[in-house]
Order: sequence, then structure tokens, then C-alpha cells
Amino acid sequence: MTEADFVLEHAERLLTVATRCAWSFGAADGLDQVLERHVVPRGAWRHPIAILQRDAMLMAVTRVVILLDRSKGAVSFQTLYHQLKEPEVQAAVLAAVEERRGPELLEPERANRIAEFLAAYRTIDWGMHGRLKHFRNLDIAHLREQARSKSITMQELRTLVGVVTSLAVSLQALLQTGVPFHSHLAEEARNEVEGVVSTSRAIDASFPLDLGDDHDDPRGEI
Repeated sequence: MTEADFVLEHAERLLTVATRCAWSFGAADGLDQVLERHVVPRGAWRHPIAILQRDAMLMAVTRVVILLDRSKGAVSFQTLYHQLKEPEVQAAVLAAVEERRGPELLEPERANRIAEFLAAYRTIDWGMHGRLKHFRNLDIAHLREQARSKSITMQELRTLVGVVTSLAVSLQALLQTGVPFHSHLAEEARNEVEGVVSTSRAIDASFPLDLGDDHDDPRGEI
């Protein structure tokens, strides 16, 4: 398989994972907003909502790490970057896309999409990414004797999800796969989750059940 074939074959799979990443982060963000806005500290809804919020956040962390994996043989945006930065791979991909979809009649938009992909990748803060990977390795993928010494903030994770989104948008615009990825997926997920939960009976302050004082909010830090 040539490098161009690798890009063409695995793009849809990467875009599918990117879609799930955006939805995981958006859902976590929406649930976080619910927890912030509805301040009843011990409502029966709060504990399960907080658990769902943290689990959605952990899935977003896992998917960002997967999408930016640099391991040899990994299918990731990082792999695609190292292939697409080579002029001969760019030419082969553009030729394959032209064969599938026909020639461009106006501006060279497809070449621009490759340039956008490369530019988005180069905005990655690798120190931030390293802290994210450290957190994933010690708190999600493995339980090791050593204590976690690095973490990442919600805003930093939002930034990395934004980079993943930009990469996915450029790749989808270039290849026009069957995955309906677009730039507002995380926002849509946040609004949908927040809207559904906020209007449900579960967060009504008059809800008769109560967890009692021995249940803390389990969100904690990322």
C-alpha cells in the first residue's frame, strides 16, 4: 500500500472517530453546564449526571490521544500529516480524488484543503498533548504504581478537540467521505445534551429523592 492509498483508505475511519470525539466532548461540556447552572447540591439527579459527565470527558481524552497517536503503524492524523507533507503524496492523493470526483473547474480547493490540514496540525501544543497522554496512561489506560504528576485543564482539552475538529473538517472537505463531519459537532452535542437534561424531571429541585450528605460530586479534575 502506498502512502496515498493509506490516506484514502483510512480517512473515513479517522473521521468516524473524530465525530465520536466531538460528541463525547460536547456531551461532557453540556453536562458540566447542567451541573454548574443547577446548584441544588444534593438533588437525586446530581450524582449520576456527574458520573456521566466525567465518563464522557474521559472518552474525549481517549479519542484525542488515539487520533494524534504517533506509534509506528498507527492510523492517526499524525500519520496522515507525515504522509501528506510530502509533495509526491499530495500529488497522488489529488490525482486519486480527481479520478473519483472529476477535475476542479475553478480554484484549486483540494490543494488548499491539504494546506489547511497541515497548518492545523502545526498548531498543536505538544507540551499540552504530552500532559494529556500522561493523564490517559496513568488514569485511563493503565493503573500504575507511580502517581500521576501531570494533568490537563478543561480548556486545554477543548483546544485539542478544536485542533482535531479542524483536521477532520479539512480532510472531509478534501475527500468527501460518507461521514457527515462538520465544524459545529461538539457545540451541537453540548446544546442537545444540555437541553434534554435541563428540561427533564430529573433536575427539578422538588424531586423527592436525595442522595444525602455522604455523596460528593465525583467530577473532580480532568
